[in-house]
Amino acid sequence: MLIKGGDAVSTEIRLGELTIPIPEGFDIVDDSWDRVLHTAGDLPSTDTLPALTDPAADHGDDALADRRADVEEKHRRVVQFLDETGYEALVLGRADSVAWFTSGGDLGQGLASDPSSVLLYVNRHCRAVITDNVQSARVFEEEVPGLGFQLKERIWYDNPEQVASELGHNKRVATDNGLNQWPNEMDRLRALRVSLTKFERQRFRELGRTLAVAVEATCRNFHPGEHEAHVAGHLAHRLIREGVVPVDLRVASDDRLARYRQPTFKAAPIRKHAIIAATGRRYGLCASVTRIVSFGPIDSAFRAAHSLAAMVEATYIYFSRPGETVSGVYRRARRIYEKYNHGHEWTLDYQGFLTGYSPREKMLLPESPCVLGPNLAICWSPSVGPVRCEDTVVIDERGFEVVTAAQRWPMLDVMVKGFVIPRPSILER
Repeated sequence: MLIKGGDAVSTEIRLGELTIPIPEGFDIVDDSWDRVLHTAGDLPSTDTLPALTDPAADHGDDALADRRADVEEKHRRVVQFLDETGYEALVLGRADSVAWFTSGGDLGQGLASDPSSVLLYVNRHCRAVITDNVQSARVFEEEVPGLGFQLKERIWYDNPEQVASELGHNKRVATDNGLNQWPNEMDRLRALRVSLTKFERQRFRELGRTLAVAVEATCRNFHPGEHEAHVAGHLAHRLIREGVVPVDLRVASDDRLARYRQPTFKAAPIRKHAIIAATGRRYGLCASVTRIVSFGPIDSAFRAAHSLAAMVEATYIYFSRPGETVSGVYRRARRIYEKYNHGHEWTLDYQGFLTGYSPREKMLLPESPCVLGPNLAICWSPSVGPVRCEDTVVIDERGFEVVTAAQRWPMLDVMVKGFVIPRPSILER
């Protein structure tokens, strides 16, 4: 608490049994109020921060058993890849590849780095972690405990590529990064991981809910006039508190919404509208979501643009099903743009991506002959003028699941082929 000069009348402060008089002309300023802590309200109903693994445990708990089974499934896929391609071993050195194979190991060199802090050596019979003496204890106690990995440890100043070379000596080895001039098979390896396992789908649900709650709470709790960067900070705080790494944060206000289709946050005050978008990562998996907030009544042009974007997104979602081509999905969505005299809008912005252990595993292109398969995570994000609609869905033979479904938010019902698809509307404050 601070006391500063002002025009206040004489008063006093009581601290326990002690009474301190305040002279005339001074004010009491309470500096204990913290805006970030204040706006960090609106917590999820349950704590989603991942718990640490007990290194002294016998690793027999159900959660770890499920994760071990997931790693075994990844190993099975790699063995199938080796059999089909004639390789004898695989070396993984990208952070997203390592997170995939270890079923969520947080082993990047930094929050957003491509290289992993370890290498994985996998053949038909074993899987090994190549790491140094600085990392090994944490890796095996916190990231891969009880998951069946062998340790290949080196001193921190020795070259990790040398250890990989010795393990792969006189063998046909594939990599995800061209290590040691071995073939880079990242495109083929990416195909192994885009089809989600049952374990990954549950993690996606938990991540999506946490992400949606954080974005929507941020929309409800900032004030007119706050800068975009301040709002991005509030959102980052909410995500990190729940163990979600903010891979991408976008806050755009007012006239910046129409001028830039992929804006970043700046020191621009938010007066009327704001689009708040986030891509978050937890256990290696990435999901994206966008919400829109308006201070005061929403003008008709803005609402019409949002309604069209919601119809296009609902069309993308409805027709995204196993066996359908990407170009076929695009063809149907483009008809909606054309029907409402916005036939060029889809050319002005990215429309969608396959997502997973990378925010953009594969860009979905309008003429792509790619056939959608089951258990794919897709982020469709069409924009119309100043608005964007974006959620992450997982598709299978039964239909689609919106993993970033709105939690406490106004909704808009969109009818596609007689089927109602609820889409997030605009929050009016």
